[in-house]
Amino acid sequence: MLRSFLYIISGDIAIEVGRELLNFENEDITDEDITENIKERIKGKKDFEPDDEEILKLNTVRKTLYKLYSEKLAQFRRIRDKSTGWFIYYWWHEFDLLEEILLEKKKLIQRKLRDRLEFERENYFFICEECGDPNIKYAFEQAFELNFRCPECGGELKAQDNEVIKKFLKDKVIQNQKTSFMIDRED
Repeated sequence: MLRSFLYIISGDIAIEVGRELLNFENEDITDEDITENIKERIKGKKDFEPDDEEILKLNTVRKTLYKLYSEKLAQFRRIRDKSTGWFIYYWWHEFDLLEEILLEKKKLIQRKLRDRLEFERENYFFICEECGDPNIKYAFEQAFELNFRCPECGGELKAQDNEVIKKFLKDKVIQNQKTSFMIDRED
């Protein structure tokens, strides 16, 4: 599950960075060390492709670490190098929090689905069939202000049946409720 979540965050590079953070769990590791370790591990592999060059760049590793940080999966401390004046960042993972992070995201998705479902239930929508874009719809108040005429083409705005959308959202709410995140600590 961790591997999948890392991939969603930033693709293969996040998986590689995550692997390095796990390998150095009890030691300090810098973004530069992570980059060098990934280079060493990839060097000479037959399945390495030219597109994978991006993985070998320090800036890409740093961006990935900041993405992991923003998702609460990594932490850092910074120390100023007395000789150069530059900051050195030491990173570590917070993968033990994965279950809580996923549950937090699940709650957020649930709230957004319920809000959207409520919005669909409480509003009466109109669309322009002449424009042909079903994604552009107007609530009753907007359609009334537009005199039930499309602002794009001047065509008539017609009532839209949103029962399909409401059913879809209801199904997603139920599906989200049933989703569980049981993390196997042994893997």
